[in-house]
Amino acid sequence: MIKQIQAFLTSLAIATFLLVTHTTITNLIWLNSINMPVDLGVVVSSITTDLVGMNFRGAFPAIGLIFVGLLVAFVTARVISIWSGMKKTYLYALAGGVALLAIVVLMPLAFYHLDLIAGARTLAGKAYLVFAGMIAGYYFGGHPRSGGSNEIN
Repeated sequence: MIKQIQAFLTSLAIATFLLVTHTTITNLIWLNSINMPVDLGVVVSSITTDLVGMNFRGAFPAIGLIFVGLLVAFVTARVISIWSGMKKTYLYALAGGVALLAIVVLMPLAFYHLDLIAGARTLAGKAYLVFAGMIAGYYFGGHPRSGGSNEIN
């Protein structure tokens, strides 16, 4: 049980890190495109500030949204894995991708068609975030479970 909690928290950290850094970098690319000075110091400072600010400040912390999305997706994947012969790493990767897809598709519907996650404003950005969810899910699905050795991975 403790190993699964640790794996979940690590997969949450992976998805959150990838989402926040992607959002920050896409904003910095836009700033650079309008001839704003963007150097390595600005990049590092912005990413560090956004990792704290987007997760622990503001009305809707990214880590909270991702936590709920991954929790629902992974519990659903666990139930499906009981009846399915699908490899767990792929099943949880699919679940992680669906969780992030749900976040980037449903958030604008809840907020008057505004994409609050800047990195999800384009189709490529949405695809990247779904892929980030898949990476987090793949990590969770491939993490060893505690318990008996007769469990199928």
